[in-house]
Amino acid sequence: MIKKSLLLFVLFFSFYCNAQTIETINKLKNTYHHCLDSGSGMKDCSIGYYNQSDSLLNVSYKNLKLKLSSKEQSKLKKEQLDWLKKRDLYFEKVYSDTKKEGHFIEGSSDFDMVVFDEKANYVFARVKELIKRI
Repeated sequence: MIKKSLLLFVLFFSFYCNAQTIETINKLKNTYHHCLDSGSGMKDCSIGYYNQSDSLLNVSYKNLKLKLSSKEQSKLKKEQLDWLKKRDLYFEKVYSDTKKEGHFIEGSSDFDMVVFDEKANYVFARVKELIKRI
């Protein structure tokens, strides 16, 4: 009976933590959109949004890692390193695609805003993947 109660508590706590993190993502997204809607400092809004996504990625990765056996941790580390390589390639593609589109001047605030927005969305997708496994 105690084992069942403990298991239920752990499951409930996991779901609660996952919900909290998803809620955090949604709050960050809302704050970001409000910042963009203000119409000023939009580049800074998107850079901040990206930095928040990266921080949340680190937290989610560490939280998941703590719950795994050492063998599973090694697997996760390899998976994360592979994902980081894909991320870097994706970031390069985002930069070059945004440049090719020609809607924005390379290096302008609008150009950077678009690039950082795409980067943040890519990272938040990974955060959500990790959260599902916690």
